[in-house]
Amino acid sequence: MTTDNAIQLRRMKRIPLLLLLLMVVLFAVTLNHPEPWAAWLHAFSEAGMVGALADWFAVVALFRHPLGIPIPHTAIIPNRKNDLGESMSRFVAEHFLEPKVVRGKLETVDLAEFVVTWLKSDKGRHSVENLVGSVLTWGLGALHEQRVRRFLSRLSSRQLANINLAPMLGNTLDWLVRGQRHQQILTQILRYTIVVLNDNRDAIRDKVQHESPWWIPGFVDDRIMKKMLERIEHQLFEMALNPDHALRSQFNVWVENLAHDLKNSPGHRRWGEDFKQQLLANDELQDYLYCLWQEQARGIEEDIDKPDSKIKQRVGEWLDGVAAELDADPAMQAWVNAWLTDVITSIVARNSAQISSLISDTVKSWDGTDTSRRVELAIGRDLQFIRINGTLVGGLVGLLIHAVKLAV
Repeated sequence: MTTDNAIQLRRMKRIPLLLLLLMVVLFAVTLNHPEPWAAWLHAFSEAGMVGALADWFAVVALFRHPLGIPIPHTAIIPNRKNDLGESMSRFVAEHFLEPKVVRGKLETVDLAEFVVTWLKSDKGRHSVENLVGSVLTWGLGALHEQRVRRFLSRLSSRQLANINLAPMLGNTLDWLVRGQRHQQILTQILRYTIVVLNDNRDAIRDKVQHESPWWIPGFVDDRIMKKMLERIEHQLFEMALNPDHALRSQFNVWVENLAHDLKNSPGHRRWGEDFKQQLLANDELQDYLYCLWQEQARGIEEDIDKPDSKIKQRVGEWLDGVAAELDADPAMQAWVNAWLTDVITSIVARNSAQISSLISDTVKSWDGTDTSRRVELAIGRDLQFIRINGTLVGGLVGLLIHAVKLAV
């Protein structure tokens, strides 16, 4: 593209140059010519040469020293590129990134409709799926790095060291008690215990017979064991089915007391601190957890690399659901439009200086000569019309001056 611009610029420069040469030829031909019409043509060519040379000087002075002569206030762009970059940056910040302008433009666009259309398109869906896959792959890959692992280990250890474990557990128990969630957990534990006891009757009986004295007959062990298991299962059934069971009430009191002690008891605080220090010092536990994580991460990475990745399919299905639901909910679309408008306007307002500074910083990083070349390739072709107009307008002014001179 730059080569094409350079070729077009060279071609365009030939036109004002040929026009200047034409003025020179006309000036030479009509010099001291006796015919009356020659005086008019001579005045036109003389003023046209002045206009052509003056505008040539003005255009060239923007980009370089005319004829290589370091005339003051020439080569403006190479010498003042930083100032020009700052001026452009301020202009963009004040006129394009002004919050009212940004908000006004965003309010004319249905951003929610654009989001829905994009998510419904194959390109949009695949873009999000690939983005999620890339982010997961990058994140999992980073966690395999020893430097990242050591950093996260130090960070997590430092964060864990600042946690008061006992009060945190106490507050968790309080949250469970407030919603009766601890009773729901107890119910599930009781049901699971009943199933385990029923499925392992033979194993329990064999264990009891093995541990009982030799002189107790086996049928006695069986009878005792059967009665014991029946009583235990009966008690567990009653607790599981009766929310007002006395043992449930005792369990409720026990949990409340434990939560209170964890939050207020110095002894429980010391226990929490000791347990936390054991976790921090247990390298085997950390290695075990890291091995579990590696196994999970390996499975995720293998799935992402598959053409029929389940993770990507789940993401795509979720996007389809979001797009369909948003498309059918005008109230939500209005909220999304208002929210996106507020967010984008706020981001632009807070970062307009940083955004616009991209212009000035980029210009500062350019070489002066390179900057001049870039600008000349961008606008130089249009500037040649100034030279053409300067030649023609100069010639017309010459005719006017000659007419006034004759009239006077």
